[in-house]
Amino acid sequence: MTRAGGGNNWPRMLLQALFTAGGFLALGYGSRLLSGAGHMVSLIWPATAFGLCMTLRLSRSRTQDAVMLGAIFVAHVVLTIATALPTPLGLGYPVIGLIEVLTGLIAVRRFGPKRFRDLRATLRFLLAGIIAPAAVGAVLAATLMWAVGDPTWITDARHWFSANSLGFCIVLPFGLNLTWRQLVKLHLERRAVEAMATFAAVALVSIYVLHIAAYQMLFLILAVALIATARFRLPGAGAAMLIVLAIQFYPPGPHAPHDPILRIEVMQLFLAVTGLISARAAMVLNERELHLAIIERRRRRASRASRFKSQLLSHVGEEARGPLSAIIGISTVLESGKLPPDRAREFAHVVAHNGELLQRLYADLNDLACAEAGMLTIHPERVKLGQTLKNCIGAIRLDAALGGKPVLLGEIADDLSVQADPQRLAQIINSLIANSYKYGDTESPIRVRASRLGDGFGRIEIMNVGPGIPLREREAMFRPFGHDTGGRAVPGAGLGLSVAKLLAEKQGGRIDFESIPGRQTRFWIDLPLAS
Repeated sequence: MTRAGGGNNWPRMLLQALFTAGGFLALGYGSRLLSGAGHMVSLIWPATAFGLCMTLRLSRSRTQDAVMLGAIFVAHVVLTIATALPTPLGLGYPVIGLIEVLTGLIAVRRFGPKRFRDLRATLRFLLAGIIAPAAVGAVLAATLMWAVGDPTWITDARHWFSANSLGFCIVLPFGLNLTWRQLVKLHLERRAVEAMATFAAVALVSIYVLHIAAYQMLFLILAVALIATARFRLPGAGAAMLIVLAIQFYPPGPHAPHDPILRIEVMQLFLAVTGLISARAAMVLNERELHLAIIERRRRRASRASRFKSQLLSHVGEEARGPLSAIIGISTVLESGKLPPDRAREFAHVVAHNGELLQRLYADLNDLACAEAGMLTIHPERVKLGQTLKNCIGAIRLDAALGGKPVLLGEIADDLSVQADPQRLAQIINSLIANSYKYGDTESPIRVRASRLGDGFGRIEIMNVGPGIPLREREAMFRPFGHDTGGRAVPGAGLGLSVAKLLAEKQGGRIDFESIPGRQTRFWIDLPLAS
């Protein structure tokens, strides 16, 4: 579809228009040269279809539409001059051709399907992209030829419709749907022998049917065209049609219809039907491969999900066993009444700490489950980073289990605010600070600071000194259970960073890190600045 506004790249537009005009001129002149029917226009007229196809594929604005249509009109005028048509026809045919392209352009954009998913979509494209422009052109051409006194205007108009329809049937399905990616997927460099054998078979069968055997054997051409389509998809179908067309232009065989008009119209109808069937077969095969690829991708995703769930259950079971054992063991001691009063506070502290570990594990699991089900809720609002970071640091339990290291907060501008969910932001910060406790050294403080970036984001940084993260572990850091502990026994289920990344991205932010092994690791979260 076109866009009314936006800038236009004029050098590129003019280059595309020049290419389109050159292709139109070459195809039109070739069709005129190959036409041997006197008053007939040509066996096939692909020039108009080529102009329509290039405009549909390349044009991105109304301005570019006008440039492309102007180039097509100029090329058509040059073509009529080169073929020495009488003045009324030489002026009228370019105008009719321009109206034909414009009709196809409007019909395909407004009524044509975007994907050929079923027979209904194919019929819509047939009507909008092939029948409508060819019919409009035929009616206008008939009117023009009648006006100049051409006695064969009915026959010529009928042939105009047939030749243009055939051009549309062959050019549009292939030109609009063929992509470079499809050619690459065929791996033609490894299938050269197969391609040569396939298209040699198309050529031999076409020669046999069109110049040796009877026209009743035309179905053999359709069969080999479908074989080429099955092996090489749209490129194979297009190449097969070009081979058949080239062979058709040689003198007809002894069993061909003697009436040249009948012979040409039979071939036009046959080639149009063959082109549409081959193009549709190629699209069906492409859709089949796409659906198979989707099924395989879903199967792999389900397999990964199953492995992840098994790994998750195993990992969570191991992580929950320690805190539960500690809570149950201390509760048993407390119930026995044998615990000295001076140690009750210490034991209560251990119970609280293990309860917090279980609570964090539950929160991470709940977030992962909600994200998988598409039910993770985010409530963004204006959040002042200075106060939020002070609250998070003040709530941290600086006990022996977490290393007892201080957390130092740098200066933060009072007006530095981001758009975020305050609870989710605190969850991310707490997770990153907890990781700094667990994986950093036992002496150096953890440093937290925040700043304003130039791209509309605010950044929160959390730095610690320690063994760092090896480069080989970088890609796995934000995957559940992905990072290595470096051989140290540290608490946690290995879900914190994956959940932090999930929550940051859900809030329109990003999370990343840099690490110098043996020196420093710095994590940061970027969130949109509040307006």
